Amino acid sequence: MALPVRLTLLAGVLLASTAARAQSPSVELAEIRELILHASYDEAIERVRALLERPGLDAQSHNVALEVLATAHIANRDQTNADRVLAELYSRDPGHRLSDPDASPVVQAAFQRARERHPTTVDVRLEHVPPIVERRESPLIEVRVTEGRDAVGEVRLAYRTGGAPRYARLVMTLDEDGVARGRIPLVGPPGAEQRVEYFILALAPSMTPLSQLGDEAEPMELTIPAEPARARTLEDSPRAHTGTTEPATSSPSTRSSTSASQDEGSGSRWWVGLLVGVAVAGLAAVGSYYLLREEAPDGSLGHATLR
Repeated sequence: MALPVRLTLLAGVLLASTAARAQSPSVELAEIRELILHASYDEAIERVRALLERPGLDAQSHNVALEVLATAHIANRDQTNADRVLAELYSRDPGHRLSDPDASPVVQAAFQRARERHPTTVDVRLEHVPPIVERRESPLIEVRVTEGRDAVGEVRLAYRTGGAPRYARLVMTLDEDGVARGRIPLVGPPGAEQRVEYFILALAPSMTPLSQLGDEAEPMELTIPAEPARARTLEDSPRAHTGTTEPATSSPSTRSSTSASQDEGSGSRWWVGLLVGVAVAGLAAVGSYYLLREEAPDGSLGHATLR
């Protein structure tokens, strides 16, 4: 066979192998179940063990893989290994139920017996420091899963505020580093403190609690302070809402303009007074003339009055 042909075949095999490893756990588990149906037990066991060693496998996929592995051992009549795998499965999730609706009565009975043995639950540990809230803001709650991270399907935050009778529940965001985060919302008027009671649960995929910090009877507490009065006053001020401002004090230039206008008005009336004075003086002069003039003398021509 020519070298280029060999290289092409090798590349195809490598790509197929990579695609098989990259396929989702659910698809791979479906293929492994088909192997069990066709009595290829050893191949099924080998493939499911490889899947369990895959890094980053989530808790749900991990538990279903253990279920398939135990089923393969039971079908292969290896009860010892089947019991060992079932004990591991129910220590991780005491509430696990068979996901295969078509499981045989033999398989169902084996799972029922394993669940009733109540194996010791896997050790899941949580670390949390209540936050110190120094201002009125939604508090961030953080918790770290330090042990048993691969068994935890979900981390929940249960909280209540203002003496509410029931706890609200919030699913926290759990990252790859095992840190879960969630924020408690603010309620009530800004001018009042907000008292919060809360506790944290780490749950298996079946929603069975594996570990918790606090509980309904003895929750953890924190207090969100009221908003400062000065901030509330600024927000509630009419000017802040309507944009109105107080009238400004008249500036010197404005006062000068006003005074000039008044002076101009006064100056424009001086000639009126002058005319009135001239008229009065004229009338007085005419009156004086008639009062002081001499009578015309009487002559031979008789009495006459000059006009």
